[in-house]
Order: sequence, then structure tokens, then C-alpha cells
Amino acid sequence: MKLEQFVNLLPEKQITGKIEPVEVQGIAYDPLRVKPGFVFVAINIYTQLDKVEIPDGHDKIADAIANGAIAVIYQNNITISNTIPYIKVPNSRLALAILADAFYGQPSRKLKILAVTGTNGKTTTTHIVESIFIQKSKIGLIGTLYYKLQGVIHKSKDTTPEPPDLQAILKQMADQHFDYCVLEASSHGIDFHRLGGCQFDVAAFTNLTQDHLDYHKTMEAYLTTKLRLFQWLEPDKHAVVNIDDPAGVRFINVTKAQVLTYGLNHNADISAQDIKYSIQGTQYRLVTPKGEILVNTKLVGKFNVYNALAAVGMAVSQGIPLEQIKAGLENKITVAGRFESIDKGQNFSVVVDYAHTPDGLENVLKLARELKPHRLITVFGCGGDRDKEKRPIMGSIADKYSDTIIITADNPRNEDPAQISREIMAGIKIQPVEIVLDRYEAIKKAISAAQKGDIIMLCGKGHETTQTVGMNTFHFNDREAAEEILSQLA
Repeated sequence: MKLEQFVNLLPEKQITGKIEPVEVQGIAYDPLRVKPGFVFVAINIYTQLDKVEIPDGHDKIADAIANGAIAVIYQNNITISNTIPYIKVPNSRLALAILADAFYGQPSRKLKILAVTGTNGKTTTTHIVESIFIQKSKIGLIGTLYYKLQGVIHKSKDTTPEPPDLQAILKQMADQHFDYCVLEASSHGIDFHRLGGCQFDVAAFTNLTQDHLDYHKTMEAYLTTKLRLFQWLEPDKHAVVNIDDPAGVRFINVTKAQVLTYGLNHNADISAQDIKYSIQGTQYRLVTPKGEILVNTKLVGKFNVYNALAAVGMAVSQGIPLEQIKAGLENKITVAGRFESIDKGQNFSVVVDYAHTPDGLENVLKLARELKPHRLITVFGCGGDRDKEKRPIMGSIADKYSDTIIITADNPRNEDPAQISREIMAGIKIQPVEIVLDRYEAIKKAISAAQKGDIIMLCGKGHETTQTVGMNTFHFNDREAAEEILSQLA
């Protein structure tokens, strides 16, 4: 595509400089990825380069030009050089989405896109969807952990990738004649226009609880952002909604799509009845508009029943038969850092979980308590430069379910981890609590103190492989740390 055609895709723009008749070789928001012939789009909300946050891409325009950019698209007031054309737009993130969709040939229109949004459960739900669909279809997955092409894992950077990254992945799927892509639609991904240009066939809502208020400021703003995904759906598409969640009715009311509801406590289209929980898994009678079937899944806990029902709703919307749905639910579905058990032959349990919100923490600690441990030892912290209001709330939840609590660091970033810990402590009134800011030492302390039959819950980081303190990011993974400590003690 010629540069002039490329620029003309933008509805509102001010052009400074001459648009040469050159071919666009690529599009980038990251100056380090710019190559000769690329268009650079400066976005004014942070991008992440190897986990280093850059507050404003406009400050990196010179680097992009030095690397070969043939045009710059921007939105802030800046000093313009005359070396290449500059195109000012009202919203450079929206421009990035429009251009990326066009550059990669609008791949979302060549396969069916299934999107999952909600505070908790997105990652597990997408994996259950994959397990159901992959038996008879070619399906890709894009999310927090990685992206997958027909089960093959590839590294990715964001829960919902930036538009050039997302559209490049979708193009791979379209070129390989995939039938479906299931992806996580985070609130940041929606608000940052990362999904701009995408056409969705199904959207599912899991739940809404407190998270990301450092960015959205209020729960209403957080909810409104997620509602936009359902407003985008056309009347011939499908919306799958958790009717047990108080916010569920809001999603039903805003969408033009055909609605399928799921839940346990209401007259839902899709539900699980006669549920039997155990540490080995969950059994229930799955009730759908297409009939009923008995399911024995290896996923444990009530929250995973909800995740499964969301996935079932998406499958039912696409005409997947019940026997295939049952087989997908009964597969061994492993999701890193989601109630992940670490077994080195010890006589107590160590579980790693990504629970980093009040609702997520309550779900996993309640499940751990239902397993009737000798003692429940909880190790967790809260992230720095993020929602401060949830810290004492999470402290109170740990206090409610735990026998012993160890507060530690969880990506303190530019905040004092000791101050974060004190804010968590404000919610703890009863249970013994200790602050061990070194996360490795906190895990070691919990494991060293464990007795037969205890459950140690390592919460907050889950699958993450880094810890960010100040401006420094270093490798750290709860599972690896626990395995190393268990091996040493053995």
C-alpha cells in the first residue's frame, strides 16, 4: 500500500510535509521495531518495551526516524522536523488501530472472533473454549500468557496486544485458514483501541469486581468500558452473559446481539445442576438449550464452573454439539498460575494462583478452605502504582480465610513496598501476620513452617516471570521459587 493511500484511511488529519509515492513496509508504535519504510505512530499512553514503561511515545519520534520511519503519526503538540511527513490526528491510538487493520488485510473478517471480557476468569475461559473447539476446528488463542496457533504456544506481550501485534497474529491465523480465534478483551485493550477494526462474532462476560481503578477511577467507568465490546456486536452475532453477576443485565441491555445467559442462581439458558466438588475435579449436569449431559471435569472450584459455562455458551452459539462440548470440558486443561499445584513429594500442598483482585483472592482462598487443610497459609502482596483501594480489602479477605498470613512484594514498581504492606495490614484484624518484603524469602518462610496437611497459597503473580522494583525488572516466578525451595528442603 502506498503511503498516500495509507494516510487517507484516517478520517481526520493535518498533514505537514510532502507525502512521497513510497510503499509502506510496516507500522510500529515501538521505535525499536521501526525499520526502513515503516510508519511510526506515537501513542501517548505507555507502551511496554521488555516490561519498561515508556510514558509517552512522542518522546521517541527521533529514535523512530533514525531507524528509518517514512512518516510519523501523532496527536500531541510537538516540534516538527521537515525530514519526513508528520500527520496529526485527534487520537493516535485509534489511528494505530485503523492503520494496522488495513495494513494486515482486515484478517478478523476472514475468521470468527470470540472475545471474553470480565475481571476474573478470562484466561481460563479462553482455554476451555480452545479445548472444546480444537477437536473439530482450527482455532487460535490470544491472551495473558501467550498466543497459540492450533495448540502451539508463541510468546506475546500484552493480555490484549497492541493493534499491529494483534492484527499480525490474526493474519497468521487467516493465512493458515483458521476457523476461529478466541481472545481476552481486557478493559485496557478496549479503552486503548487495541481491538479497533476487529469484527466480533461472539462476546462473553464473566464477572465484574474491583480492579484497575488506578486507571478507570470508578467502577461505573470500568463497567462502561467493558460494555463497549457488547455494543459493537451486530444483530446476527451472539452475546454470552453471566446472569448471576449484578452487572450482567447491563450487558444484556446494551447489545443488539442474540443473548445466551448462563449461571447457577437464576433461570439461565445454560446452567450446571447437581454439582459435586472435590480436589480431583467437579461433576455436574450441564443444562443447555440443546439438551442436558453429565460432565466430569478436572477443573476445581465454583469459579471454574462459571468459567466452563461461559465457554459452553460460546460453543452453543456456534452450533457445537453437546458430545463435543462434554469432551472439551473433560480434557485436562492446564492454565499456568491458575490454582496450579506444586508437587515435589511434600506432605503439604503448595498452590500458585494469579489472584490479584479482591474477588479473585476470595475465590481461591474459599476453595482452599473448602479442601479442609490443617492450616491455610497465604502469601500475597499488592502491586505498586495500581489501585490502592483494594489493599485493605484484600487484607480483610486473607484475614477471613487464612490461619497465617505473610505479606510480601508483588511488583511494587515506584511505590515503597513497606507502605503497600502497611495498607494491606489495615484490613487484617485477627490472624497472625508477618511482613517479609523479599518475595523469595516469604515463600521460603511459608514452606519452611509448613506442617502435614497444610495448604500454602502463593497469590498474586501466578504465571508472571518478572518482578518490578523501582525502574528495575528481574526474573522471578512463584512456581520456580517454590520448586527450588521444596527441592532444597527435601
